[in-house]
Amino acid sequence: MSPVVWVAALFLVGIGVMILEVFVPSGGVLAFVSLAAIIASIATAFLELGPGAGTGMIALSVAVVPTIIGLAFRWFPETPLGRRVLPAPPQPDDVVPDAPRRQRARDLIGQAGRTTIDLLPWGTVVIGTETVDGVSEGGPIDAGTEVVVVAAQGAAVVVRPLPREEESHGRRQDGGKRADEPEKPSSPEAPRLSPTLENFTFEAFDLPDA
Repeated sequence: MSPVVWVAALFLVGIGVMILEVFVPSGGVLAFVSLAAIIASIATAFLELGPGAGTGMIALSVAVVPTIIGLAFRWFPETPLGRRVLPAPPQPDDVVPDAPRRQRARDLIGQAGRTTIDLLPWGTVVIGTETVDGVSEGGPIDAGTEVVVVAAQGAAVVVRPLPREEESHGRRQDGGKRADEPEKPSSPEAPRLSPTLENFTFEAFDLPDA
């Protein structure tokens, strides 16, 4: 058999066994066989074909072997054996803590609710039938205040008080008097003084003689 065939055969066997080692772990046995085949290929090229051929095989090995190993590791996770051996890549929900709660907080933007405790600035807010963590957008918010969700901060919602409606019963009527303001009782002195003044008569009196 021609030396060129031996060199090529040994080199291809070494590459093939190296790929097989990636897909079928053998504890280093196949890796040792692969390395031995490639070294034998290089030695045969030096001995049978000369220094030039041996140097060319070394350069080919340096260029091909890392490429083959990289491609094998790139394809291995997509193979049936790779999916069985390697763990599945983590899902976004597994990487980000409280991912469902964060998404729920974003879904609540624009909805109205009510504070259950004072937000100083953190507390809890009831939105519908759901109780979530809340933080005030500005200053403190008293408990029981109607609020609206304006943003999400992590798994909490950012809220601000709803604008208060004008109270229809608080409008002034009839000369500045409130419609719901009770009339003040008249002073008890008025009826007692009026008859006194009406019945009072000024009697004539004589001036003393000078």
